[in-house]
Amino acid sequence: MTSHPAWVEVDLGALVENAGVLRRAIPAGVRLGLLVKADAYGHGLEMAARAGVAAGADQLMVSNLDEGLAIRRAGLDAPVLVVYPIPTEDLGEAVEAGLELTVSGLDSARRTLEAWTVAARASAGSLVVHVEIDTGMGRGGVGPGDLVDVIDRIEAAPATRVAGLWSHVASAADPTAAAIQRERFDAAVARVAATGRRLPARHLATTDGLFAGTVPPYELVRIGLGYYGELGPGLRPAPALASLAAALRPAMAVRARPVRVEVLPAGATVGYGQEWTADRPSRIATLPIGYADGWTRAYWPGASAIVRGRRVPLVGRVSMDSVCADVTDVGEVTAADVHTLLGADGDERVTAGELARLRGSIPNEVLCDFGPRLPRVYLEAPDVVAAVAGRPTTAPGDDSKMEAGDRPRSRDPEQP
Repeated sequence: MTSHPAWVEVDLGALVENAGVLRRAIPAGVRLGLLVKADAYGHGLEMAARAGVAAGADQLMVSNLDEGLAIRRAGLDAPVLVVYPIPTEDLGEAVEAGLELTVSGLDSARRTLEAWTVAARASAGSLVVHVEIDTGMGRGGVGPGDLVDVIDRIEAAPATRVAGLWSHVASAADPTAAAIQRERFDAAVARVAATGRRLPARHLATTDGLFAGTVPPYELVRIGLGYYGELGPGLRPAPALASLAAALRPAMAVRARPVRVEVLPAGATVGYGQEWTADRPSRIATLPIGYADGWTRAYWPGASAIVRGRRVPLVGRVSMDSVCADVTDVGEVTAADVHTLLGADGDERVTAGELARLRGSIPNEVLCDFGPRLPRVYLEAPDVVAAVAGRPTTAPGDDSKMEAGDRPRSRDPEQP
């Protein structure tokens, strides 16, 4: 499937199962929205979107126009919401593609509606917008007191429709902080209801708010991390949802084969700065993944890999293109042995949360950071069903890939 000796595996079955878990976690009649922005948190936008739609997602959500258009080019006609405002000159293209857009702030509304008044003359479509309300996140949204005025302006523009009202909770795992934002959101929406309007879909709950039970699901939920089988750090699910939270299954694994395995003598050093010294003759496996691929320098010291079902320490500073594993205690490890840097092998598992703690971050960043040089290999257990070739970071337009019909006889991407 690929000649690169390091790769990202994505379990499509896990994505489908996670969507089913999420469906059970929300009340009947609530729409399930899945965030596939940022290349689906590193899992691959097209394949993650397809899996979500196949599992019954009601809405896909992205951050920009290019991501929305990529979904349309993939032949998917599910509703797609772009959650950040787009350049006004692209409104016509977005409407023609059937994308739902976001208005975020008074200036955003003014510029969007002025541009659409002109663009609408040449379009047969309608501008469908979701209005973001700033309830305390501070990075975007209409002030609660301006919401009715913005909706008035939208409804006065040609061929427009308000499809949603939404906000983002900054600390969904904190019941007190979440309650304050929820109350602000409800008060803003109540002003709209007081005008006699029929309310559009409300959406406030994301993964943490849903499973912590701090944010109502309203008519639509926006799930990102949970779809990929992860929860936010330190999140304590509400008792009624604990079993469902535990049923989420991480979909991503990162694996590599050594490009070199050598026994170094006691006293030999590994890596820049010579910060690790062998205290015995040591078998060192060099893995072809480094900080250019998202395996950050912050993972040293402390990170480990799994080979033959056993944890081994990663030693020495992470380089741009490589990291080293001390496999001395595993035995005669060779260049044929697969090393797991994220995910499971036997009874051992390296989690995204574990890596996030090493870098002082969150699982979202861990997953998103695995870069485009690493091929994506897609599994429907036990088979590999598709692969997307890695591409040089200097050639972002290169989208060469193997198609789903190129099926190998093994899940191992190196096997013929």
